[in-house]
Amino acid sequence: MPDPESKTVSTRIPAAFPPRWGFFKGLVTGAVIEVPALASGVWLLARLGVGDPDAPFMRMLRLGAVFAGVAAVLTAAGIGRLAAYASVDRIGGGRRRAITVAARAHAAASVALVIIAAIPIGHMPGHSLRWLAYPVVGGLVGAACGAAIGVVCGGAAPVGISDVFALARTPGAALRQLLDPEDLVKLGAAVRQRTSNLFEGMFEPAKQRPPEPAEPDKPDDGSRS
Repeated sequence: MPDPESKTVSTRIPAAFPPRWGFFKGLVTGAVIEVPALASGVWLLARLGVGDPDAPFMRMLRLGAVFAGVAAVLTAAGIGRLAAYASVDRIGGGRRRAITVAARAHAAASVALVIIAAIPIGHMPGHSLRWLAYPVVGGLVGAACGAAIGVVCGGAAPVGISDVFALARTPGAALRQLLDPEDLVKLGAAVRQRTSNLFEGMFEPAKQRPPEPAEPDKPDDGSRS
Protein backbone atom coordinates (compact mmCIF):
# COMPACT_ATOMS: atom_id res chain seq x y z
CA MET A 1 0.00 0.00 0.00
CA PRO A 2 1.38 3.45 -0.86
CA ASP A 3 2.00 5.94 1.88
CA PRO A 4 -0.99 8.35 2.08
CA GLU A 5 1.36 11.18 3.02
CA SER A 6 3.55 10.64 -0.03
CA LYS A 7 3.55 13.42 -2.61
CA THR A 8 3.27 10.89 -5.42
CA VAL A 9 -0.26 9.97 -4.41
CA SER A 10 -2.86 12.14 -6.13
CA THR A 11 -5.40 13.61 -3.74
CA ARG A 12 -7.52 15.09 -6.51
CA ILE A 13 -10.97 13.51 -6.78
CA PRO A 14 -12.11 13.27 -10.41
CA ALA A 15 -15.42 14.82 -11.32
CA ALA A 16 -18.36 12.44 -11.10
CA PHE A 17 -20.22 13.72 -14.13
CA PRO A 18 -19.05 15.11 -17.48
CA PRO A 19 -19.95 18.69 -18.40
CA ARG A 20 -23.53 18.97 -19.56
CA TRP A 21 -24.67 19.46 -23.16
CA GLY A 22 -21.36 18.35 -24.65
CA PHE A 23 -23.02 17.08 -27.84
CA PHE A 24 -25.04 20.25 -28.45
CA LYS A 25 -22.20 22.60 -27.55
CA GLY A 26 -20.00 20.75 -30.01
CA LEU A 27 -22.78 20.99 -32.59
CA VAL A 28 -23.10 24.76 -32.20
CA THR A 29 -19.33 25.27 -32.16
CA GLY A 30 -18.97 23.18 -35.30
CA ALA A 31 -21.71 25.13 -37.05
CA VAL A 32 -19.65 28.28 -36.49
CA ILE A 33 -16.09 27.16 -37.26
CA GLU A 34 -16.16 23.94 -39.28
CA VAL A 35 -17.10 25.15 -42.77
CA PRO A 36 -14.78 28.22 -42.75
CA ALA A 37 -11.95 26.03 -41.47
CA LEU A 38 -12.48 23.45 -44.22
CA ALA A 39 -12.66 26.18 -46.86
CA SER A 40 -9.43 27.65 -45.52
CA GLY A 41 -7.78 24.23 -45.79
CA VAL A 42 -8.93 23.80 -49.39
CA TRP A 43 -7.74 27.34 -50.19
CA LEU A 44 -4.33 26.56 -48.67
CA LEU A 45 -4.08 23.38 -50.72
CA ALA A 46 -4.86 25.36 -53.86
CA ARG A 47 -2.09 27.82 -53.01
CA LEU A 48 0.27 24.84 -52.64
CA GLY A 49 -0.62 23.60 -56.10
CA VAL A 50 -3.10 20.89 -55.06
CA GLY A 51 -6.42 22.08 -56.45
CA ASP A 52 -7.73 24.95 -58.53
CA PRO A 53 -5.75 28.10 -57.72
CA ASP A 54 -8.20 30.28 -59.66
CA ALA A 55 -11.25 29.30 -57.57
CA PRO A 56 -12.35 32.13 -55.25
CA PHE A 57 -12.61 31.55 -51.54
CA MET A 58 -16.37 32.19 -51.41
CA ARG A 59 -16.95 29.43 -53.97
CA MET A 60 -14.92 27.06 -51.81
CA LEU A 61 -16.96 28.15 -48.80
CA ARG A 62 -20.31 27.55 -50.52
CA LEU A 63 -19.36 24.18 -51.99
CA GLY A 64 -17.81 23.09 -48.71
CA ALA A 65 -21.02 23.95 -46.87
CA VAL A 66 -23.11 21.95 -49.37
CA PHE A 67 -20.94 18.84 -49.66
CA ALA A 68 -19.23 18.61 -46.27
CA GLY A 69 -21.23 20.88 -43.98
CA VAL A 70 -23.58 18.30 -42.45
CA ALA A 71 -20.83 15.73 -41.93
CA ALA A 72 -18.53 18.35 -40.38
CA VAL A 73 -21.17 19.63 -37.95
CA LEU A 74 -22.13 16.12 -36.83
CA THR A 75 -18.45 15.28 -36.42
CA ALA A 76 -18.01 18.35 -34.23
CA ALA A 77 -20.98 17.27 -32.12
CA GLY A 78 -19.45 13.85 -31.54
CA ILE A 79 -16.09 15.41 -30.74
CA GLY A 80 -17.82 17.67 -28.21
CA ARG A 81 -19.30 14.68 -26.43
CA LEU A 82 -15.91 12.95 -26.51
CA ALA A 83 -14.23 16.02 -25.03
CA ALA A 84 -16.83 16.23 -22.26
CA TYR A 85 -16.18 12.65 -21.20
CA ALA A 86 -12.42 13.03 -21.57
CA SER A 87 -12.48 15.95 -19.13
CA VAL A 88 -13.62 13.60 -16.34
CA ASP A 89 -11.29 10.76 -17.25
CA ARG A 90 -9.77 9.14 -14.21
CA ILE A 91 -6.37 9.19 -15.90
CA GLY A 92 -5.44 12.83 -16.22
CA GLY A 93 -8.84 14.44 -16.67
CA GLY A 94 -9.48 18.16 -16.95
CA ARG A 95 -9.74 20.72 -19.69
CA ARG A 96 -6.23 20.03 -20.98
CA ARG A 97 -7.05 16.36 -21.39
CA ALA A 98 -10.28 17.30 -23.22
CA ILE A 99 -8.39 19.56 -25.63
CA THR A 100 -5.80 16.88 -26.37
CA VAL A 101 -8.33 14.13 -27.02
CA ALA A 102 -10.58 16.38 -29.12
CA ALA A 103 -7.70 17.71 -31.22
CA ARG A 104 -6.35 14.21 -31.88
CA ALA A 105 -9.73 12.76 -32.84
CA HIS A 106 -10.73 15.70 -35.01
CA ALA A 107 -7.38 15.70 -36.82
CA ALA A 108 -8.06 12.17 -38.04
CA ALA A 109 -11.64 12.98 -39.05
CA SER A 110 -10.78 16.19 -40.90
CA VAL A 111 -8.56 14.38 -43.38
CA ALA A 112 -11.67 12.91 -45.00
CA LEU A 113 -13.64 16.15 -44.56
CA VAL A 114 -11.03 18.20 -46.42
CA ILE A 115 -11.02 15.71 -49.29
CA ILE A 116 -14.85 15.83 -49.47
CA ALA A 117 -14.75 19.63 -49.53
CA ALA A 118 -12.04 19.66 -52.23
CA ILE A 119 -13.73 17.23 -54.64
CA PRO A 120 -16.33 19.69 -56.05
CA ILE A 121 -13.60 22.29 -56.66
CA GLY A 122 -11.89 19.91 -59.10
CA HIS A 123 -8.25 19.73 -60.24
CA MET A 124 -7.58 16.75 -57.98
CA PRO A 125 -4.05 15.31 -58.26
CA GLY A 126 -3.60 12.10 -60.22
CA HIS A 127 -1.16 9.37 -59.31
CA SER A 128 1.14 11.69 -57.44
CA LEU A 129 2.66 12.20 -54.04
CA ARG A 130 0.75 15.46 -53.81
CA TRP A 131 -2.05 13.43 -52.23
CA LEU A 132 0.04 13.52 -49.05
CA ALA A 133 -0.84 17.20 -48.72
CA TYR A 134 -4.44 16.32 -47.85
CA PRO A 135 -3.71 14.44 -44.60
CA VAL A 136 -1.20 17.10 -43.57
CA VAL A 137 -3.53 20.07 -44.11
CA GLY A 138 -6.57 18.14 -42.91
CA GLY A 139 -4.77 17.16 -39.74
CA LEU A 140 -3.75 20.76 -39.02
CA VAL A 141 -7.27 22.10 -39.64
CA GLY A 142 -8.85 19.32 -37.61
CA ALA A 143 -6.47 19.76 -34.70
CA ALA A 144 -7.28 23.47 -34.52
CA CYS A 145 -11.03 22.84 -34.64
CA GLY A 146 -10.77 20.02 -32.12
CA ALA A 147 -8.83 22.21 -29.71
CA ALA A 148 -11.52 24.87 -29.94
CA ILE A 149 -14.24 22.29 -29.29
CA GLY A 150 -12.27 20.91 -26.36
CA VAL A 151 -12.05 24.37 -24.80
CA VAL A 152 -15.81 24.86 -25.12
CA CYS A 153 -16.98 21.37 -24.14
CA GLY A 154 -14.30 20.32 -21.64
CA GLY A 155 -13.78 21.34 -18.06
CA ALA A 156 -14.95 20.28 -14.67
CA ALA A 157 -18.58 19.38 -14.12
CA PRO A 158 -20.58 22.16 -12.40
CA VAL A 159 -21.80 19.74 -9.66
CA GLY A 160 -20.25 19.96 -6.21
CA ILE A 161 -20.29 17.34 -3.47
CA SER A 162 -22.55 19.58 -1.38
CA ASP A 163 -25.10 19.62 -4.20
CA VAL A 164 -25.07 15.83 -4.27
CA PHE A 165 -25.65 15.57 -0.50
CA ALA A 166 -28.38 18.20 -0.62
CA LEU A 167 -30.16 16.30 -3.37
CA ALA A 168 -29.83 13.05 -1.42
CA ARG A 169 -31.26 14.61 1.75
CA THR A 170 -34.19 16.45 0.18
CA PRO A 171 -35.01 15.04 -3.26
CA GLY A 172 -38.59 16.28 -3.03
CA ALA A 173 -37.54 19.91 -2.60
CA ALA A 174 -35.17 19.67 -5.55
CA LEU A 175 -37.89 18.23 -7.76
CA ARG A 176 -40.32 20.93 -6.65
CA GLN A 177 -37.79 23.57 -7.71
CA LEU A 178 -37.57 21.98 -11.14
CA LEU A 179 -41.32 21.43 -11.48
CA ASP A 180 -42.99 24.32 -9.68
CA PRO A 181 -46.81 23.99 -10.01
CA GLU A 182 -47.27 27.75 -10.40
CA ASP A 183 -44.76 27.88 -13.22
CA LEU A 184 -46.45 24.95 -14.92
CA VAL A 185 -49.84 26.67 -14.66
CA LYS A 186 -48.44 29.89 -16.12
CA LEU A 187 -46.72 27.98 -18.91
CA GLY A 188 -49.91 26.08 -19.72
CA ALA A 189 -51.98 29.28 -19.81
CA ALA A 190 -49.49 30.98 -22.13
CA VAL A 191 -49.37 27.98 -24.46
CA ARG A 192 -53.17 27.75 -24.51
CA GLN A 193 -53.56 31.45 -25.30
CA ARG A 194 -51.03 31.37 -28.12
CA THR A 195 -52.50 28.19 -29.54
CA SER A 196 -56.03 29.62 -29.51
CA ASN A 197 -54.86 32.84 -31.18
CA LEU A 198 -53.06 30.82 -33.83
CA PHE A 199 -56.07 28.67 -34.69
CA GLU A 200 -58.48 31.61 -34.57
CA GLY A 201 -56.30 33.43 -37.05
CA MET A 202 -56.14 30.37 -39.28
CA PHE A 203 -59.84 29.50 -39.36
CA GLU A 204 -61.55 32.87 -38.82
CA PRO A 205 -63.29 33.90 -42.04
CA ALA A 206 -61.92 36.93 -43.72
CA LYS A 207 -63.90 40.14 -43.55
CA GLN A 208 -65.94 40.91 -46.61
CA ARG A 209 -64.93 43.91 -48.60
CA PRO A 210 -67.49 46.73 -48.67
CA PRO A 211 -69.40 47.00 -51.95
CA GLU A 212 -68.01 49.51 -54.36
CA PRO A 213 -70.23 52.56 -54.95
CA ALA A 214 -72.11 52.47 -58.22
CA GLU A 215 -71.09 54.98 -60.82
CA PRO A 216 -73.73 57.74 -61.38
CA ASP A 217 -75.56 57.70 -64.67
CA LYS A 218 -74.32 60.28 -67.13
CA PRO A 219 -76.98 62.87 -68.10
CA ASP A 220 -78.34 62.62 -71.59
CA ASP A 221 -77.10 65.63 -73.59
CA GLY A 222 -79.53 65.01 -76.45
CA SER A 223 -76.88 63.85 -78.84
CA ARG A 224 -78.77 60.67 -79.50
CA SER A 225 -81.67 60.99 -81.87
